[in-house]
Amino acid sequence: MIDQRRAVNRRMFLQGMTQFASVAAAAPALGSDPWRGACSTTLTAGRPEDVSMSSERLEDVFARIQRRVNDALFPGATALVARRGVIVGHRAFGSKVPGADEPVTLDTIFDVQSMSKVLSTAAAALALVQERVIRLDAPVARYLPEFAANGKAAVTVYDMLRYSSGLPLDNQCLDEDVETAWSIMAETPLEYATGRSALYSDLTYRLLGRMIEAAAGEDLDAIARECVWRPLGMSDTMYNPPPELVERVAATGYSARRGCLVRGQVQDEQDFALGGIAGCDGVFTTALDVAVFCQMILNGGAYGGAEVLRPDLVRQMKKNNTPYVTEAETDTSPINNLLLAPKGLGWEMRTRRFSSGGMRLSPRAFGKAGGAGTFMWVDPDLEIIGVLLTNHGLPQPFDELGWNRMLDNVGCTEFFDGIINAVHR
Repeated sequence: MIDQRRAVNRRMFLQGMTQFASVAAAAPALGSDPWRGACSTTLTAGRPEDVSMSSERLEDVFARIQRRVNDALFPGATALVARRGVIVGHRAFGSKVPGADEPVTLDTIFDVQSMSKVLSTAAAALALVQERVIRLDAPVARYLPEFAANGKAAVTVYDMLRYSSGLPLDNQCLDEDVETAWSIMAETPLEYATGRSALYSDLTYRLLGRMIEAAAGEDLDAIARECVWRPLGMSDTMYNPPPELVERVAATGYSARRGCLVRGQVQDEQDFALGGIAGCDGVFTTALDVAVFCQMILNGGAYGGAEVLRPDLVRQMKKNNTPYVTEAETDTSPINNLLLAPKGLGWEMRTRRFSSGGMRLSPRAFGKAGGAGTFMWVDPDLEIIGVLLTNHGLPQPFDELGWNRMLDNVGCTEFFDGIINAVHR
């Protein structure tokens, strides 16, 4: 059924892109510029002192990453720090494969797991809103009719983007064929009232990706690539890396189900079973591509000559969209911070205590963690981007203790606190 809808909706998607391009081109003549407020800053290499940062303190930050690699807390990493459009540090550490002579390089590609929710799904959804293919206030069931089952007819695209759909954390169907698995997930009943609280949910974003595909008539990979990654020049960002790129990919963890060390495939078992292209996981990318995406957000939706997202959509994306969630009640542990704390559209919001971005970011900062040990945080007040990609691999088991250990092993809070400490004030 969904394939039939795709044949029709693909034409609608292409028509929507053409229509939006015509409107954008005519906007200046109408006296209303939808891109007002966006800038075109592009990333360039420079010295920390050029942007009021300390070289010595940044070296301390990178030395701490190297120490963790030396202590075998994870095999390898890349780290990137930028301020005011200037890359002040970009380093590689360790090995792509545990125990192998395959050093990580600056262009090593990592499985970024849940960072996919921002880099792909949320960005693609907003691009389709911009192109008038979908609406934020529309019910998900308008585009994915089977989603209406079990009392979900009123859940909107906006509810899904801000993790407030009411769906549970997940509903895995590893032993079903793909179409049966999608049917079971779409029919999952709500666990809490929609729009009353937030619950970080792979299921929500997996179904959001499915809805995007149904609305546009294209795979999520194609939509994200055409609407976001290609215009930004993010040529190293993709789902399902082809065989010729696997040597550039950092291996993550061992999969008992697949009987091998996972390399070049998404580590999450459910998303691998669905073909590797999903709304919650599956993106592979480099630190530099992530930084370009983050700079686009800092710019208000543009980068160089590419206008990707309107400034109003970027503002909506990066602000707290869950005002009914209080930091005092939810920022009580690292896992509760991930699952329950305030959320943007795809993004996690900075909190004072247990944010993976540490305790020194400005109040308006936002970021995203990936379960295999990858992180990006943006501080708009200090104009700072921090990216830390490791091949730690998913916590085993993936429970509260496992999550805490992964965060401690990777040292993400130490990394981001160190970046802020390097700013001269």
